[in-house]
Amino acid sequence: MGDVREGWAGRESRLGGQGVLLHADLHNHTALSDGRGTPAEALAALLAAGLDVAALTDHAALDPAVAPTAADYPDAAALRVARSGPVSLTEQTWALTAAAVAAADDPGRFTAVRGFEWTEPWLGHANVWFSPHFTPVTTPGRVAGLHDFLASPASSGALFGYNHPGREPGRFNQFVLAPHLSDRMVGLEMFNRVDDYLFEGATAGRGSPLVACLDAGWTPGLVGVSDEHDGRFGLVGKGRTGIWAAQNTAAAVREALLARTVFATREAGLRLDATIAGQRMGGALVRGVVPLAVDVDAGPARTGQPVSVQLLTSGGGGQVGVLAELEARLGHVLTADVTVPTDAAWVVVRVADPARRSSIGAPAGHPGTRYALAYASPWYAALPLGQA
Repeated sequence: MGDVREGWAGRESRLGGQGVLLHADLHNHTALSDGRGTPAEALAALLAAGLDVAALTDHAALDPAVAPTAADYPDAAALRVARSGPVSLTEQTWALTAAAVAAADDPGRFTAVRGFEWTEPWLGHANVWFSPHFTPVTTPGRVAGLHDFLASPASSGALFGYNHPGREPGRFNQFVLAPHLSDRMVGLEMFNRVDDYLFEGATAGRGSPLVACLDAGWTPGLVGVSDEHDGRFGLVGKGRTGIWAAQNTAAAVREALLARTVFATREAGLRLDATIAGQRMGGALVRGVVPLAVDVDAGPARTGQPVSVQLLTSGGGGQVGVLAELEARLGHVLTADVTVPTDAAWVVVRVADPARRSSIGAPAGHPGTRYALAYASPWYAALPLGQA
């Protein structure tokens, strides 16, 4: 695996969970679209930063053969945004990325992943990983083209996730659900760059994108990414993903993403593991009065630091509901009984620093005003098809 820096938390579960913790960044750009550096330089820098898994996801923008029109968008301003897409991948640059990934991939030490970012500037962006092909935007103002691509036999093994949710006004057509793809929608970015997306757009009255996405019926894992464009790959302080995987290989990483045994953080070297009624993050939600166990550690230098463990669910109307807020300490396992309502469709564990204020526009008095350190993937009452 990549260089494990002194002071990082250990990689083994203290809750009896299987696998080893891998540190990942699943969203990076190079000069092949609107970033800097070559794919080889990017992957070398990500490895040097101590990451175990890294994906290159240059933009796949509007198909040159497709012209967006006013009929595709609600107004002229939206049409102008839609026409502002970045430089796009081509078949040639897609092949260059494949070559760099193949050269950098080192099973057991470093997993390099080829992906692309489907980029509709008004509607939203989505990362696709483990696909042999890419697709440009073929349906302006709609996600239909992306969904059709993912449903095609040539892309049956691809996984995908929604990026910086709520940032673009179209919000993926309000996170319209494609049930046949729900098992393969494995990532929702809760941290993008340095930003927390729990309440993105909520101050404009649009509600939490986390709640909107999960209440629509999607069942993603929660991830953090750097979305690097400036060539400073692996920069500490930007989003990262923790992956509990059987080993550090592309196949094992893909299986962990499918199992949702992942968490979002922006703390380099942080470990988060959690269970509800013995079910690990990404697993089946057990309702009623149930035992919660949370192990969060950021390394020896921060052992004992107080943290807030928040149990979140849908509050209705697009709002973030709070089931419980518990005091814990880094490096110590928290155990407590919590009540999960019988009608809860999902639950998320959020870990925050009570001494720091967040800038995400949470409602006054809400635990979201405390600075988030990590999000565990949700527990779902109805698991994705691939997990059932």
